[in-house]
Amino acid sequence: MDQTRLRSLLAIAEHGAFSRAASALGLAQPSLSRQITLLEEEIGRPLLYRHGRGARLTEDGQRLADAARPLLAALANLPATLNDPVPRGQVVLGVPTFMSEHLAESIFGPLRQQYPQLHIRLVDGFSGFVNQWLTEGRLDIAILYDSRRSRAIAAELLAEEDLLLFARNRRGRDLAGSGPVPVAALAELDLILPDRQHGLRRALHRAGAHPDPARLLEVDSLAAIRTLVERGIGWSVLPRAGLTREAVDRRYVLRSIGNPPLRARLMVSVSPARPITPALRAVLAHLHGIVASLQVSGVMTAPRPG
Repeated sequence: MDQTRLRSLLAIAEHGAFSRAASALGLAQPSLSRQITLLEEEIGRPLLYRHGRGARLTEDGQRLADAARPLLAALANLPATLNDPVPRGQVVLGVPTFMSEHLAESIFGPLRQQYPQLHIRLVDGFSGFVNQWLTEGRLDIAILYDSRRSRAIAAELLAEEDLLLFARNRRGRDLAGSGPVPVAALAELDLILPDRQHGLRRALHRAGAHPDPARLLEVDSLAAIRTLVERGIGWSVLPRAGLTREAVDRRYVLRSIGNPPLRARLMVSVSPARPITPALRAVLAHLHGIVASLQVSGVMTAPRPG
């Protein structure tokens, strides 16, 4: 299958119109149209919906684009993999939103100073979104909570994090006692949680937590979750590293969940379609080092003995 045709399809998917895609690729628009026609003839089905404002992928076109992105990226990086041991070029790193503040200073400070030819783009979001971006080939490396191994994603354990309930102090009367909260008690709380596609919800579900739908607010924005908790609307759950501010703020109460404490796995993931270049190795090694430092400092949960 011709690379130029695949790159043409990806350009139209990105820009939403033949004219803008042709300009980005440095092609004449008739030439770009010809590439798409040849690709559709080769595949044997339409790959684009044409409309007055431009074009968008059909379902078959989306599947082909998702499969092509990591393969084309791997081919583009192949010369560097073979010939250049120095970490260089761009690495796109996706992380959970609350982790970005702990990683940014080290990534754009010491790591950048060590490898000046290495350019990192840092993006964040809830783990379900980050997982989707990795699968679609938009990321080179991702940190995910509760990542599930698959043929599309290779993942290794980076750390395990305590999951903590938190709320304003006046909500403390919702729970009896002061020790760990039984998992079953979460059904009796007003909870503010991300959607079920995200790793945090999967970890809670796997532990047997079943929030009451009538008392549950589903919010896929960390900033909005924090605002709602701050205003006393309800309780939420975050890993320990996401609660460094609340842990030292006397207006908040933090409670562990279950005994032993409920934890979520923190994974570092790459697509197996990506070659492991010197740049990726340098970033992966640095991430392991950062996490170890955060565990020692108490920002992240220390590993269990043994």
